[in-house]
Formats: sequence, C-alpha cells, structure tokens
Amino acid sequence: MAIAPSPSIHVTTSAMSNPEDPPRWPAYFRSEDASARHANQALARLQQESLSPVPQNYALWFAYYAQTHLDVVHALDTVSFAQQPITNMLCEDLHQRFLSEAKNNETVRETGARIQATLTGVSGRVDAARAATHQYKEVLQSAARQFGAPGDSESVRSALRTVLDNTSDMLAHNQELEDALAQSSQVMQSLAADLEAVRKQSLTDSLTALCNRKAFDTEIARLARQAQTDGLRYCMVMMDIDHFKVFNDTYGHQVGDDVLRVVGRTLGQGVRSGDMAARYGGEEFAILLPQTELPVALKLANMLRATIEGMSLTRRKSGDKLSRITLSGGVAEMAAGESPDALVARADAALYQAKSRGRNRIEAHANGY
Repeated sequence: MAIAPSPSIHVTTSAMSNPEDPPRWPAYFRSEDASARHANQALARLQQESLSPVPQNYALWFAYYAQTHLDVVHALDTVSFAQQPITNMLCEDLHQRFLSEAKNNETVRETGARIQATLTGVSGRVDAARAATHQYKEVLQSAARQFGAPGDSESVRSALRTVLDNTSDMLAHNQELEDALAQSSQVMQSLAADLEAVRKQSLTDSLTALCNRKAFDTEIARLARQAQTDGLRYCMVMMDIDHFKVFNDTYGHQVGDDVLRVVGRTLGQGVRSGDMAARYGGEEFAILLPQTELPVALKLANMLRATIEGMSLTRRKSGDKLSRITLSGGVAEMAAGESPDALVARADAALYQAKSRGRNRIEAHANGY
C-alpha cells in the first residue's frame, strides 16, 4: 500500500520480521554529560564564528548540536555548505524563523489592531444612530403637542411633513447601522478565523504537522487534572526512531526530514479519535491516550511500530532503496496522584529499556514510581 508522498522519498508498506539492532547511547536529554557537551559545543562555535554570546545565538547553536530542531540543523548546514558567512544577523533571522514565537505574536498584534479599528467604526455608527433616535424623539414630541393644540390644517400638514422627513432620516440611519454591523460581523468572523489559525500554528510542529511540545504539555496537564477530578485513566507512549542520526548522516537532512514527515503522518493517522500524537523533540514522538488502560496502549503502540517497520523507502530520483525505519517505544499508565512529569519519566524509562534490549520493540513501565 502506498503512503502519501514526500518530496524526496517514496514509501510503500509490507510485512517484515523484527531485526535485532545494537544499543546506542541515550538521547541528550537523558544525559547531563551530553547536555553539557552540547552547551560547550555551542559556546565554542560562537567564539569560532565571532558571534555575540547572546541567548538567541546560544539557543540556536545548542539546538544545532543537540539536533532538537532538524530545520535549524538543515538551515545551518546549508549555509556552511554554501560557504556563506555566519553572522549575528543571520543567526537572529534563523532564531526568529525556527525558535521564536515573535512571528505569531506580531500576527496577533496586527489582528488585535484590526479588531480595534472595526469596533471603533461600529461604535461611531452606533453613536450616530443614538443621536438620530434622540432627535426623532424630540420631533415626535413636538408633533404631538401641535396635534393636541387647536390650529389650522396647514400647521397639521407641516407637522406631518416634519415627522415623515425625520422618519426617512431615521430609517436611513438605521440602514447604515445595519449595513455597518453586517460588514463588521463578516470582518470579525474573518479575524476570528485568523486568530484560530495562529493558535493552531503555535501548537503545531512545522515539519511533521503533528502537535508540538507546547500542545503536548497543555494536553497532558489537562488529562492529569481530569484524572484527579473524574478518576479517568490515561496512558502515554514515547517513541523514538532507531539510529536516526546515522540515517540522517548517511542520506542527508532532506531525506531525514522526509522520514520524520512519514513517521509523523503515520502516527497521526494511526491513533484513534480523541488521542493526541505529538512530536516531542528531534526524532522522538509522544502519544497521549485518554481513557485507556495499559494493555490497549501496548497493542496500539505495537501496531504503530509494526506499520513503520513494514515500510519500504525509495529515493524518488534514483530509485535506490533506503534503510528500513524502525521505532522503539515505551508505554506507561498514569498512577493515582502522579504528576505529568513523573508519567513522562516512566514512559521515557520504558523507551530506554526498549533501546537497550535491542530496539524495534515496545516496553511497558508498570504503575508506580
């Protein structure tokens, strides 16, 4: 069965056996030594490139060496390959493009300004209609006094003409207000859609189109609160692409990005309605399974692992077959009173156990911590 295409690779699925892979060192975020090494590499690179030691530059190069944002790695490698100078301005641009929320914040500010302008316009129309209504009330009161007093027919006709003229003016003001409110309603609906798009963008991983780490943190906190109030259980799956760095170094970052897209799409399509699949960081993915117990979570995780294992990848241009992709995973079910961080740590420990036992397998961490 063919999977939806990626720019540089073609993917088909087929059944295959589970290969035995040698273990490797855990990811950097499981090792303080690795974190320190990446920090030293980042600082050394700042000095090497004569870059200012500002937080943005440090964050950019730490992400590069830790490979937590592959789009950053790809962009910096492209600049280096082209032998272009790496400047503070370039680093600031890359940080804003890939690591900063400034773009979304600017969109929100612009949308807020448009909303304020729309409300100001509507407010002006409402004030004009209010003034017209007050004037119309005075005209009616004056006409009533004239009708009640003895007078000739010409005075009555004059009063009626005044009332009719003001009625026409009043209807015109009301029509203007109605048109302005209708137009403003359309504008506000459009702005609401823009804000919703910005909100979704801020919670979506740009490479895989899955939920990002921010969305994951929000959802697991919500599930934890729900578990405390309603007693509903949930499970978490942590999955990692085996030997992804070797794959990335062998075939290049573009193919590596496409592999991440394929894995992300497969996980996103493979979970049930109401579940959440997220890119946790780098080549690691997390899945939240509300109202799910451990045996069901294990079954789902193994199904996803087998689906990825059964894929056959081929370069589109050359037709060359690429190495198989396999996943290792860890599953944990929440325990009573357990914090989200503790649950993540147990799922992560189960993932590391799967790695140390040969990879391409799913391990579970029993309740308790």
